[in-house]
Amino acid sequence: MKHTIKKYLTILLLLGLSCKVTACSNDKPFDETEIPPHLKPGEGEKPDVDYYPKNEGTTRLVSYNVGIFSKYTDSYQMVADMMTEAKADIVGISELDSCTVRTMRVFQLKKFAELMGQDWNYSFFRAMAHQGGAYGDGIVCHEKPIRTFSVALPKGDGAEPRVMVVAEFEKYVFATTHLDHVSSRAQLEQVAQINKAIEQEFAASKKPVFLGGDFNARPETTTLITLKEDWKVLTPHGENDFTHSSQKPNKCIDYIMLWKGNDAKCEVIGTKIMNSFRKGDIKQASDHIPVMVDVKF
Repeated sequence: MKHTIKKYLTILLLLGLSCKVTACSNDKPFDETEIPPHLKPGEGEKPDVDYYPKNEGTTRLVSYNVGIFSKYTDSYQMVADMMTEAKADIVGISELDSCTVRTMRVFQLKKFAELMGQDWNYSFFRAMAHQGGAYGDGIVCHEKPIRTFSVALPKGDGAEPRVMVVAEFEKYVFATTHLDHVSSRAQLEQVAQINKAIEQEFAASKKPVFLGGDFNARPETTTLITLKEDWKVLTPHGENDFTHSSQKPNKCIDYIMLWKGNDAKCEVIGTKIMNSFRKGDIKQASDHIPVMVDVKF
């Protein structure tokens, strides 16, 4: 009797081990055997499409607040890939550090221009000294400018001094700025200084003058209403057009504008808020969303 029981126990044990070995032999890493149940084959991948087709003979202007390339992650390469994908000819960039402690003493605009390619030019101007270096705005561009210069903008009762960076080319002028973020009065004083400087430099010019940047002002604000007296806003700024924040877009504060003061002629081919990229994550690159304008001269 004992022999019989022992025999049955041995058989059951062997059957159990056999089942266990069989089950384990089918256990493979999840990504080798299955597609997540909420996705179909091919889903979750960015399509190989051109989000920003570009007509021959057009110049693409882009404005982007990059948040010192470290708002959420180290984004130098990501932003360079995005701007290359976008086929930008010139990019006005807000919130740049130059050789500060907080960004590891890197000359940010120089590094970014090098990532864009050997044929890119760059021009950085400080708004203020900061942590052993400088903080300000800049421009990177394919075409070499005839000249670049800056215009200091008053701090007033705002948070900090600001700057406008200007680059003049053979056929056009492009400027970029970053207005104060706490005081509408300071913004209006800065707008007045921008208008004064542009009038002095380009009233007699036949070149179209563009102004891009982070204006920290929604379309309905006094700042934008005042700007529209002298500038035509080209980029989308309707009720559902948002440029901030990239992770939870709920307001439009980034624009590209055309100066009305010299009646220069150009053809605006198209404008966009640049929400999608194959080569970068707009939600991680910065807290702002870039905007663009295509023009023909």
